[in-house]
Amino acid sequence: MRSQTEKLGTDPVMPLLLRLALPSMAGLIIGNLYVIVDRMFVGNYVGATGLAAMNAAMPISMIIFAISILIGRGTAVLYSIELGKKNYEEAQKFFGMSMLIYLVASAVITTAGLLFLDPLLHLFGIPPEALPYGRSYLSVSLYGTIFVMLGFQNNLIRGEGYSGLAMWTQVIGAVMNVGLDWLFVAVFSWGMAGAAWATVIAQGASALWVMCFFRSHRSISKLDFRTFRFYGKEYLWRILYNGCSPFAINVAGSVIWTVQNHMLLKHGSLLAMSAFGVILTVNQLLMGLVFGVCMGMQPLVGYNTGARKFHRVLKSFYCSILLAALFALIPYFCVQIFAHPIFALFVGADETELLNIGVYSMRRFLLLLPIGCGSILISQYFQSIGKAPVALFIAMTRQLVFQIPLILLLPLIWGYDGVLFSGPLGDAIAFILAFFIMRREIVKLKKQERVEDAAEQAAA
Repeated sequence: MRSQTEKLGTDPVMPLLLRLALPSMAGLIIGNLYVIVDRMFVGNYVGATGLAAMNAAMPISMIIFAISILIGRGTAVLYSIELGKKNYEEAQKFFGMSMLIYLVASAVITTAGLLFLDPLLHLFGIPPEALPYGRSYLSVSLYGTIFVMLGFQNNLIRGEGYSGLAMWTQVIGAVMNVGLDWLFVAVFSWGMAGAAWATVIAQGASALWVMCFFRSHRSISKLDFRTFRFYGKEYLWRILYNGCSPFAINVAGSVIWTVQNHMLLKHGSLLAMSAFGVILTVNQLLMGLVFGVCMGMQPLVGYNTGARKFHRVLKSFYCSILLAALFALIPYFCVQIFAHPIFALFVGADETELLNIGVYSMRRFLLLLPIGCGSILISQYFQSIGKAPVALFIAMTRQLVFQIPLILLLPLIWGYDGVLFSGPLGDAIAFILAFFIMRREIVKLKKQERVEDAAEQAAA
């Protein structure tokens, strides 16, 4: 089982990256079917008000996702580095402590969310007419918080080199979600609650799959309740430190989503807010391809950083650029060309006005999507090598420093179009900044590569 992990430091880089990234991309795309299928059934069987309610509930889901990724990715970075050092006892400690944190965090979030459900929905910009729909959806979906968090331990499965097995986490849940959505929403007519129950049950199945891996003979770390311990502030700090970048990205995304909801209602309408729920779902699907490349890059870059094989770190990043460009540009052009039939999947046949607003908005809001993917790839590279402050800086400037001011200011000049173009303009500015930071890192890596070559020649 250790030889599988050690291949991260010996096998050719591009085949390794493809083997790690392709299942990750497939898993993320399939995992996004949770939200996509929910929106399709809600849009077709509940209507525009149901879509608006789901859009208002999304920031809460993003916060749960942010805390999950704070622990999951923070642990995964350290886990990969320790595996690269062949320090397997230390890897087990990180796994055990992350399990304890997940159990505590999920209990706190579920309880707090149910107690303050209505105030949260109002805070995140729900229209008054959509409040009963949002309440019906969230009051059920919050029970799935524990399953969402435990499912994020598939980052450690991927860190051991089993990207294909990690993919099945999303496959199992997504397939089950599609069937249950059809049963609960289309057949039983349970509406918003039906969509929520379908998601919770499917998330539970995914979490069970992940836990079974850590009970199997394949895993290096084991699901042992005796290791579910607090190993000290240093361990906690290292996990939070290395997970803070993706955490901040998602928290900032929740803030942006909330501000955007309020600006959509102010400068647009309930239909505009409903349309944006679909657009941001499509955006997440497309970004999932690039995040899949990042997830494939993470164990490869992390392991070789721990093993001090800097030539493989540099080559891994270059290969990731090529792969990310391929999987960003092709879907981008498909969305721009086929925006009408894509959006039509999410609305009923009589929702002509919603369809027109959605197509108009989708093409403009996703105008510079490939450029936005570039800054994300650079941020995730620094996350993968344990330089969380740099990753955090890139992520925060992209979302908080640039996008939020643009969302607030541009609509004052261009109205609804200002909301649409705030995203593309923010992505363009952030990419320029990230490019110059990465250029300095490449110079440093090349210098370390020359030192590495000299040491090898001296040893020979």
